[in-house]
Amino acid sequence: MVTLPSDRVPEDIQGQFKRAGEGREVRLRTDTAQIQGEDLRSVEILMGFVPWHLLGQMPNLRWVQLWSAGADGLQQYPELQERSFTITSMSGIHVQQLAEHIFALLLAWNRRLPALFAAQKRHEWRYVGAQELSVLRGKTLLILGYGVIGKGAAQIALAFGMRVIALRRSAPSASLDGAVRVASIAELPAVLPQADVVLNILPYTRETKGLLGPVELALMKETSLYVNVGRGCTIDEGALIEALRTKQIAGALLDVTAQEPLSEDSPLWDMDNVIITSHYAGLHPDYSPLAMEVALDNLGRYIRGAPLRNLVNKHQGY
Repeated sequence: MVTLPSDRVPEDIQGQFKRAGEGREVRLRTDTAQIQGEDLRSVEILMGFVPWHLLGQMPNLRWVQLWSAGADGLQQYPELQERSFTITSMSGIHVQQLAEHIFALLLAWNRRLPALFAAQKRHEWRYVGAQELSVLRGKTLLILGYGVIGKGAAQIALAFGMRVIALRRSAPSASLDGAVRVASIAELPAVLPQADVVLNILPYTRETKGLLGPVELALMKETSLYVNVGRGCTIDEGALIEALRTKQIAGALLDVTAQEPLSEDSPLWDMDNVIITSHYAGLHPDYSPLAMEVALDNLGRYIRGAPLRNLVNKHQGY
């Protein structure tokens, strides 16, 4: 079964999967409501945007191919972690657009572009003082979550002349990247005070939920920026709002929030030290073809009994 929104269904998707599926029936559904009441006991493979709440009705499910990099549903339905089916993700196809989005946000902040865009709409020639501006060169970037996206962001940061510290679940015995200091997430309290930019690319898991709270925010520089393109639930949003309100940190650049869409009454909307984008940093104009390439390749591997790409550890959540 393939579950994709109608606006993200590549042309001839059923034909491609039928040809690759060696006689398997392919059911294409473009709305979760279409699945309600359907007999799901025969589903062997599920691809697309996963209706996690329905997986309990699929006793013969053997493999789930997500259309995203995150497996957030495993936190909502922890009982699925004990099921025997395999989960794979679209990890790897988000690197270019996410890295560009991160630095678009940073450059927009440093060059005060939101204020200038607002002035343009008012037909106002707004003078910008040199002290209002900033540059990336010489700043320290702390990356939380050093996977393929983190490594892509680190490359761009180094090109801008930034110093890069990267934290991962467990640090290697020696740095794999000569120009990047790679450390364990356990070192977070020690490195937070060094960072000018804290970049959060963490997945949502039991270990990362609320990882950043009042204590961690208090360790950050008053001049520091917090950037989140990972998951909104990895930070205590109330503590973040308070830190922004009191100028405990300089600003936040958010592509994700704890609740999405962000509620209309959230204080984040009206804060002049916040830039918000609506969780689209991972989108790419060719996302569907890129995802199809991964899905079809994995389908071929599944049929041949070969190792699948982008395996998700159900207990770790990524």
